[in-house]
Amino acid sequence: MKARLVTLVALLAAITIAASAAAGPDAAKQRVAISMKNPGDGTFVLRPLQPGTLKRDSGTVSMVYPKPTTVMRDGQSVDIYRNTYTLKGKRGTMSIRERNEFVGVSNEKVPGFDFTPGVGIGTWKVVGGMGAYAKITGGGRSGHQGHPWLVQQEGFLTVP
Repeated sequence: MKARLVTLVALLAAITIAASAAAGPDAAKQRVAISMKNPGDGTFVLRPLQPGTLKRDSGTVSMVYPKPTTVMRDGQSVDIYRNTYTLKGKRGTMSIRERNEFVGVSNEKVPGFDFTPGVGIGTWKVVGGMGAYAKITGGGRSGHQGHPWLVQQEGFLTVP
């Protein structure tokens, strides 16, 4: 009876170890920052904020943004944007979907432009990628400044 119990425990331990080995190591999350300038047709820089698989990259960024939804919160007009960015860098292409809320910081339009200066905050996530960004997942939070239009996205990305 004792021999059977020892055999059963050893068998269960072997199965547990084999299952763990087959699963492979967990992919590590890597903290990154993505800075964009004039994201409608501008440039980006991806900077790792901690060591990991992803390396620094830069290139062009394009954006699709539908007309915003405008809501009123405590008397302030808030424009809600749902943007899709395409980053084309030296290491690959990454698509990011973002939801941000933008508020004005002035009542006057910028000379030569059809908008008032503003700031925004939002959340983003990766929705596709190629090259070094194939099968990448993750996302984070973002901050925006209007004119010059700057975007800073920070968060965690995982490469399987």
